[in-house]
Amino acid sequence: MQALKIAVIGGGSSYTPELIEGIIVRYEQLPVTELALVDVESGREKVEIIAALTRRMLKHKGLEQVAVSVHFTLDEAIRGASFVLTQLRVGQLAARAADERLGLKYHLLGRDHRRRRFCQGAADDPGDP
Repeated sequence: MQALKIAVIGGGSSYTPELIEGIIVRYEQLPVTELALVDVESGREKVEIIAALTRRMLKHKGLEQVAVSVHFTLDEAIRGASFVLTQLRVGQLAARAADERLGLKYHLLGRDHRRRRFCQGAADDPGDP
């Protein structure tokens, strides 16, 4: 089998398990051999927790052969990657809070992001939350 590495920049995100679930569901179409989770050093504890959860999710589905690695620099993480996914927030949660307060100040209801139901594979309306 050819190596298929996916690097996830922002791998310590609470959204990563949902992403991993989607990768697991599509393993036959996308036979991943390595998942490289990348985050900032200050997110070490979170990315280590997410990596451990990822390993448990893979094991539960009989995919222990998929390697999971944690990185704090891009060079090694993206080297040899077939795909590089980004899910980062500049300024982290403090920036999110500021963004949300700004909308409220002007009586606007903002949406953090728009995403399809990746795990279920549904083709929902892009306006769905």
